[in-house]
Amino acid sequence: MALKVYGYDVGSPPNQSLASGYLTFTQGNPRTRIVRSIAAAQGIEIELSESIPRQNINRDFLISRFPRSRGKIPVLEGHAVTLTEYLAKLKPSNLLGDGSVEQEAEVLSWVNWANQELLMIMSRWFLPLIPGLARPAPYNKAAVETGKEATIAILDIHEKMMQRKEYLVGDHITLADIFVAIYLSRGMERVLDAEWRARHPESMRHFNMVANWGPVKQAVPHFTFIEKESPNVDPYSQ
Repeated sequence: MALKVYGYDVGSPPNQSLASGYLTFTQGNPRTRIVRSIAAAQGIEIELSESIPRQNINRDFLISRFPRSRGKIPVLEGHAVTLTEYLAKLKPSNLLGDGSVEQEAEVLSWVNWANQELLMIMSRWFLPLIPGLARPAPYNKAAVETGKEATIAILDIHEKMMQRKEYLVGDHITLADIFVAIYLSRGMERVLDAEWRARHPESMRHFNMVANWGPVKQAVPHFTFIEKESPNVDPYSQ
């Protein structure tokens, strides 16, 4: 089965078992990494097509073809349902839990939390600090500091919760684990530095378990971590 996904990724060589026409770029996208990980877990072949909206690369084409996306990636050609849930249901798997309605609801609750809370809160801290973008996020020092405080608070709560969990739902890796771990990696690329990682061993234990899981390893062979958090200064001021 072959699907076409418009998005991009970074850091891994082309893999013909996953995609044809695979393109790499200098800046990763966590949602595309998640889609590729789930596709790998399901044995689904996908074709990646280049689109980097913040660099104005094929942005107009993306919006014209998928106007509801407003330039967000990845998007799946021919299907309006949620990408990851769609891929998880194409073949029998544990990606949505043990098959019960209750576990599926719990998995999707974690997915929504990661997507609407975790990533959005972290992005208020790291996104304005990313240099070299054609369409950068607006910078405001106080807003970035507020984003940092909110990120630290939500991740401290998450660290306490992980003391009691190996997997977020049930006894297998699910979409919940993949979303949380890969979104967390986005923060670790920019602001969650070595000191933060040392103070959050439970979060890192869970992240490492997911990062070393075969399908994720296939989609993202190497994650990049920052040693010292990006300073709260406007990267476009000079």
